[in-house]
Order: sequence, then C-alpha cells, then structure tokens
Amino acid sequence: MTPNISITNVNVIDGLGGVTDNATVVVSGSSIQSVTHANQSTAPSDGTRTIDGTGRWLMPGLINCHDHLCNKWLRTTPASDYQSARLQRRNATPGTNALEAAGNATWELRQGVTTVRELGGPGMAIGQEMFTNVDIRDAIAAGRVPGPRVLASRLIIAMTGGHGTPWYGVREADGPDEVRKSIREQLKGGADCIKIMSTAGLANYPHESPDTDEYTLEELTAGADEAHRFNKLITTHAMSDSAVRRAIKAGVDTIEHAFLTTADGVAAMADGGVSFVPTARVAWRMARNSPPALAELLESAGHRDRVLEAVDRGVRVGVGTDSRFTVLEEMETLVDYGMPVESVLRGATGVAAEICGLDDSGVVAPGKRADLLVLGANPLDGLRPAFEQLETVIKAGEVVVSTDHSEASLRPLPPPQPLN
Repeated sequence: MTPNISITNVNVIDGLGGVTDNATVVVSGSSIQSVTHANQSTAPSDGTRTIDGTGRWLMPGLINCHDHLCNKWLRTTPASDYQSARLQRRNATPGTNALEAAGNATWELRQGVTTVRELGGPGMAIGQEMFTNVDIRDAIAAGRVPGPRVLASRLIIAMTGGHGTPWYGVREADGPDEVRKSIREQLKGGADCIKIMSTAGLANYPHESPDTDEYTLEELTAGADEAHRFNKLITTHAMSDSAVRRAIKAGVDTIEHAFLTTADGVAAMADGGVSFVPTARVAWRMARNSPPALAELLESAGHRDRVLEAVDRGVRVGVGTDSRFTVLEEMETLVDYGMPVESVLRGATGVAAEICGLDDSGVVAPGKRADLLVLGANPLDGLRPAFEQLETVIKAGEVVVSTDHSEASLRPLPPPQPLN
C-alpha cells in the first residue's frame, strides 16, 4: 500500500488560478486529503512520507490535451524531410511502434506530464490491425511501463483518403451510417474518446491543403451524436474556418488546431461552449519551415490573434503538443503569443482536465487525484527556469520521479532545447 505523503511549507499553484503560500498538502492513497496553511496543519501520522517544500512550488501534474506517443521521433526529422520520413515509417512493425510509445511515455512523465490524451497512432495503416494507443494505455495502467495516464482515442475517423490515411491508424468511413459504425468499433476496442478529421492537414502539402474541408455536416453530426450516446467526448482536427464552424454546429466538444479560423470561428466556439486546443507550436514552426505558399497561408491567418480572442471570450484553451513538441515548448509558445502565463498553466492543468472530461484531476484540492509536481522555482515567474528545477512527480499518490534516489527509480529529465 502506498504510504501517505505530506508536502510541508510549500507554495501551491492550485490549477484554478489561485496561489497559497506556505501550505501543507497531504496525500492519502491516490487522492489529496487536505490542503492547509502550514501553521494549521497537524503532525503527520506514523508512516507518512514527508517532503520538505520550503522554498519550493507545488502544482498539478501537466495534462497534454493532444499527443501522439508514437510520433515524437519527428523531433529529429528536418521539416523538408517530414513527409518522406512519415511515409517510410508507415510500415514500421507493431513492436517498433510499441517501443516508441513506451519510451516517449516515460520521457514525458520525467518532464512532469501525468496525463496525455493520445489522439491517434498506428493501427490500420497497412491494412491489418496493429499496435494502437489503447495498448500503451493498458500497459501503463498495469504498471508494465512507466508513463502518464493515457486517454486513448484508438483509431482516428477520416473519410476515404482523408488526412492521416497515409501514416496514422485511421478508420476510413464515408457517410453518416459508416461514421457511426466506425465510432462503435473504436468504443468496442476500448477507446476513451473519439477523434475525427474535419479537414486536410499540413504534412502532405501540396497533395492536401489545410483549407480543404473533408467531412460534411451530416457526417460530423452523426459522429458527435454517436460519441455522446455513449458518454464519450469527441474532438476534431479542423484547420479551416468553415470546418471549425461546421464541426461546432455538428456538436463536437473540442476543436484541434484551427490554424485558418477567423474571429467568427472563435465566436462560434464561445457561443457553443466548445473547447480549443490550438497546438500553437505546430503553427509557429510550420509557418517557418513550409513551402512558401503554405507558409504565407499560415502566417496570414492570424492564429496568434485567434488564440488571444478565444482567451478573451472565455473559451477553454488547452495545451496540446501534437507530434513533435514538449508541453513546455507549447506553453512557451502560448506565452509568446501573449497569453498570460497563469492562463497557460491552467490550460495544462485545471482547464485541460475540463477539456478531457477529467473531473478528478488538474486541481490541487481535497478529493482530487494526487497528480502533483514539486518545482524548485515559481513557474509564474518563468516556465523554463522552473521546469529545469523539476524535483518530484507524484502520479495518483505515488512518487514516480524524484531527484532523491530513495524516492523513485526515475530522475527528472531536464527540458530539451526548444525545437525551432
């Protein structure tokens, strides 16, 4: 049985925008038992592990709202080789994909990520069932692989020949009835959420372009209805403004990317109560490393302005990395966009939990899941300096990463240099 943990004299960033100085946080089992001011706390019970938080900062574990655990290898792929590299990778064996996902899961955990929403990996790319993100989810949950908790979408739903079909695990489906069937298949296979492609994307340009819409309103509506019938959230890859507004009308819960949306698209998100995961680092990098026509299309769309409009309108804006990047890089890019750092941190904690449908997570409060980070500096004063001093990662009440060799087998991983 995991012993209780008492983190004393620590400054708490609660994931909701609040900060409490000099607090004591007690963890019992997998949950937070209490958060009190240090001078109001009682002596720890026998067997309680005490972590001295003096001069340190405690916050919720990071939640990555949009991840692809099999695709972090793309960090080392030059932008000019992106497409050819992905096409070569489509024939990777299930074992290769499983090892890739396992390694990346541990890599992210060591950087303070305690939950990822995994939105598509290998599966049907060469015509037969292969490794899927459900497998890495279950391996982590069973304790066979160290990593964050995984929310798995299983196979992505796309039209025949749609975005992702050359390389991801995609279930091609055409027409409302086939879309419904494809979602039922993912749920049968253990999916926690559903991802559906509303537009083409960037990686296969110029053979596909982000301003090309794919699914119709009827198909998207069928998908949203079917997911919601089984109490599952549905998110959509949507680049164009028309696709963003169509997906919102159809009833999806979250918009991913929206690189080409307008103020009208953001207004529709706000009016519809729809969440937004902008994957800003992807937009930033692709605008600088793409063919001139695509770079101009992305640069002129004003993605930065749309993100800030979404924040101003009260849209839930979450932190998601997509394939290549770290959560820290995404947070830094959103800060560079002009998003307040406290809003960015909420986008990776409390707001991220709301986007992912996790009522038990993302907040430092009694009764919440004990996914916690201890940092040697205040992230509100600087994200990178704080995460360079990550000392402890607690996942579901267990110390899983620590600078203290007696606490855990994994050490914190210094943030990699930003990928430009």
